[in-house]
Amino acid sequence: MANHRALGRAHVRTLRTGSASHRDSAVQAGVLKVGVLGALATATIAFPLASASAGGQSAPLPTINGGQSAAQAKAASAQLAPVSIATAAEGSDAEDADAASAASSSQEATGDLSVETSPNAEAIEALGGESDEGFIHPVNARITSPYGERVHPVLHTRIMHDGVDFGAACGTDVRAAAAGTVVAVEHNSASGNRVKIDHGDGVITGYYHLSSFKTSVGAKVEQGDVIGEVGSTGRSTGCHLHFAKMDESGTYSNPMSLFK
Repeated sequence: MANHRALGRAHVRTLRTGSASHRDSAVQAGVLKVGVLGALATATIAFPLASASAGGQSAPLPTINGGQSAAQAKAASAQLAPVSIATAAEGSDAEDADAASAASSSQEATGDLSVETSPNAEAIEALGGESDEGFIHPVNARITSPYGERVHPVLHTRIMHDGVDFGAACGTDVRAAAAGTVVAVEHNSASGNRVKIDHGDGVITGYYHLSSFKTSVGAKVEQGDVIGEVGSTGRSTGCHLHFAKMDESGTYSNPMSLFK
């Protein structure tokens, strides 16, 4: 009876030992499965990335232990899509291309544009520059007699002074106040030697009492071109330039309106 019980306990211990071995086997099998699944996931993600970094060239998919290829693993995990990653070289090339395209567009937009400097630029600057109306003073001198009624210095009667007098020395260059066409180069008993320039838009300027002419009728003049020299011809008491403004009908108005 005692031997029977001892044998029974030994048999139980043997069975329990077998059960523990079974659990150990199950754990090992589980670890193996997790390892295989991890390898499959790693291959599925890493391979497209490696392929993209290599410039998009195709390469054979690796085979996982057990005969299952990476392609099969990829199909099994269809939720994971290949990711396209631009390499540093590709990004740099794209940026260079964009910069070149922008530079080309800028050249096309501005290549045909050129800024021409007037040959009279220095003279115009010396005369105070161009006004908002687009005119310059014809000489660099102070105004000695303004536009309006005054006692005439020769006639000694009060009459309308239809221009402004600049007290410049004889022989001083007289320049066109703006670009235009010369419509008169003549002598007048009162105004002396005079030049008139049509600037368009109903504006004509006159330059009186000149000592000499430096232009001719029909000439196209630019702003700042020399058209004559200061003198004292006509009804005058001394060297000066009488500068006038008129319209196409010959009606005079204040020339200082051109210098605003």
